Amino acid sequence: MKMITERFLYHFFRYLVSIGLRFYYKDIKVIGLDKFPRDNPIITASNHPTGLMDVFLVLYHVKKQIKFTAAGGLFKNKLQAAFLTSAGAIPLYRRKDTPNEMDKNVESFENCYQELEACGAIGFYPEGTSHPEPWVNQIRTGAARLAMQAEDRNNFNLNLKVVPIGINSLKPGSFRGSVFVKFGNPISLKKYNDPYRKNSVEAVEQLTAEIQKEMESCTFHIKNNTLLNLIEDIKIIGFDELRLDYQNPNSRAAKYYFITKILEDKIAWNGKKTAITKLNSLANKTSELKQQIQQLGLTGHPFKGIITIVRFFYLFIISLLGLPFALMAAIGNVLPFILAKNLGRKIAGKDISLIPAARLMSGLVIYFIYYSVLFIFMGIFVSISISLAISLFLLGGGYLTLWYWEILKAFTIVSRKIYYWLMDKKMMSELIRLREKILIELSSLLDLS
Repeated sequence: MKMITERFLYHFFRYLVSIGLRFYYKDIKVIGLDKFPRDNPIITASNHPTGLMDVFLVLYHVKKQIKFTAAGGLFKNKLQAAFLTSAGAIPLYRRKDTPNEMDKNVESFENCYQELEACGAIGFYPEGTSHPEPWVNQIRTGAARLAMQAEDRNNFNLNLKVVPIGINSLKPGSFRGSVFVKFGNPISLKKYNDPYRKNSVEAVEQLTAEIQKEMESCTFHIKNNTLLNLIEDIKIIGFDELRLDYQNPNSRAAKYYFITKILEDKIAWNGKKTAITKLNSLANKTSELKQQIQQLGLTGHPFKGIITIVRFFYLFIISLLGLPFALMAAIGNVLPFILAKNLGRKIAGKDISLIPAARLMSGLVIYFIYYSVLFIFMGIFVSISISLAISLFLLGGGYLTLWYWEILKAFTIVSRKIYYWLMDKKMMSELIRLREKILIELSSLLDLS
């Protein structure tokens, strides 16, 4: 009965999360999911940029039930502990957080062993703490130790795989942002059989180093300050003209991931000197252009002639026609939106990394209650058919409002581009020439020219 309840809660929760994520993020792209083993015991090892949202993103993509490890401190709240336990979460106690409960890890690790021996999956975030920076911190040995000990209990016949996962976002946790999830090559433990028997500590360190390396390959992992600043500037300038050979071409996060990886490889392979010289030159020009277009309140290409003019009229007509519908939808959804935003902030407390997940879950609950009350109220005092029609309009109106807001922002920027082109054509022409130079240099570095 307990197993059935746990499985039901897990899949129900996964269904809710999938709805929430599709609303929260503008686009979510994934590659490498086909590498995820279906018939092996699994330990996932992911970076941790956005707190619980990282758990949601893995749940969203992986159909196999994963029991995630969670900090023991989260189980102090009885209500929270009841939910986490019923959903199959496994507490791990850290000396710095719960020094008096370290002995409970014996039971937690036993639960992990049993789950893996039943061909299950355990989710790890081996960095230990969540952080928004675009790199992987030094990971801890917990995932590697668990993997090795589980195999050792079964004479290295468990055929366990460690699957590295990279969660990449242009602005971690941002509402309507872009997320790119990369599943890396599964790590087999067969090769660690003899090393582990000779020196278990050294073997665990070797596996930890391999997991670290694979996690870094799945994430931005930008440690070079010049490259980090360059990528940040490119986000604002935008280079949609670049055509990279990779999957999911519509994902901005995916594009910047691959640009980062190509440039990192260039720095490594060219003895650093040549590539870094070019990188510095490119970074200086990019920074100059970014500052100029930011001062003008622009993003992307400064002016594309007739294309920009046609886009202006298109956005003008769409924004004009969509205004009454978007306005009605916004009025109908503003109350639950504000309530969810504030409640999520309050639930997260001082832990900023929990804010996105808390707002997402608060939104699911509040919107459900709001639409239910609205439907019942309208059904009683008006009619069921009208109540249903209004509820469906408002439900779709949330997406309509977000879409319309994007249209308004795009219209504002395009209007500015036309205004500056009419008022100072020389300045705009110089910005276009500088951008073209940058695009040529960037394409050369990426071997796209």
